[in-house]
Amino acid sequence: MSYLKTIISGINALSTENENTLRKISSVEYQKIITDLELKKALQNCDVFWFRLNHKLTKSVLENTRCKYILCAATGLDHIDLNACNENNIKIISLKGESEFLKEVRATAEHTLGLLLTLIRKSKQAYQHTEKGEWNRYLFQGIELYKKKVGILGLGRLGKIMADYYSVLGMEVYYFDIDNQLEYSLKYNKVNSLEELLSTVDVLSIHLPYNDETHFILNEKNLFLLKESAVIVNTARGGLVNEIDLLNLLKEKKISGYATDVLWCEPDILKHPLVEYAKLNDNVIITPHIGGNTYESIEKTERFVLNKLINLLNE
Repeated sequence: MSYLKTIISGINALSTENENTLRKISSVEYQKIITDLELKKALQNCDVFWFRLNHKLTKSVLENTRCKYILCAATGLDHIDLNACNENNIKIISLKGESEFLKEVRATAEHTLGLLLTLIRKSKQAYQHTEKGEWNRYLFQGIELYKKKVGILGLGRLGKIMADYYSVLGMEVYYFDIDNQLEYSLKYNKVNSLEELLSTVDVLSIHLPYNDETHFILNEKNLFLLKESAVIVNTARGGLVNEIDLLNLLKEKKISGYATDVLWCEPDILKHPLVEYAKLNDNVIITPHIGGNTYESIEKTERFVLNKLINLLNE
């Protein structure tokens, strides 16, 4: 195994243990990459490129590169042109498909619950209220989750974790997945269509992977089926929801609220209609894709993809 060069972008620093392990096989250079030109230059000058969700690796930046290994400690890879990687003999090392390992990674699941509670208990507005030196509890009457019906859209790893979390809170759990053969637990209620799920639940919790089949799977043709009192929480991908259709329904008070950690156009959110709406309205909560961003999860997942790289190099 020859000594490699690794460029890392969008990561302030690996843990000491992970960086020391990487330096045994590679030089390590941290770069602040902003433009596609800088990105292409980096890929032309390294063997290993390690990043998170801060870049879109398109066909144009991946062509004719020296880079042969891309590390991304994430499950969703819609920000990487996988066909271009295959054409250029670049191997992707990620968390996709690592279901057994990921059972121990709970950061996004916990953030999902936190986002939902922030929305329905009006925590953001209450915090801003007390910052002004005010104290009027009667302005912030929320709703409870107990005995409410929650719909899990997507019964993958996170969907299953969230089903259990919601159940502990005393919610009635319903679920639907594109792969309608999936079964989870007899204590939860399987429905046979997306339409049935939407028309049944008080809370819609989105956990589908993003791909061509699921692009804008939630849109004006089905979102209207939700109750006017229903809320949606999304920590999966922004491209699962047609945000303009959703925004229109929010404005018309056909849906009660939306809490999301993801946007279709992220990270370029300047003048995004949903962001602009959230500035003036309390029924939309947006965080900048921080679901997996905890010290524990970052260290654990980075160590995992690093070990995958080492094992691949030793083959």
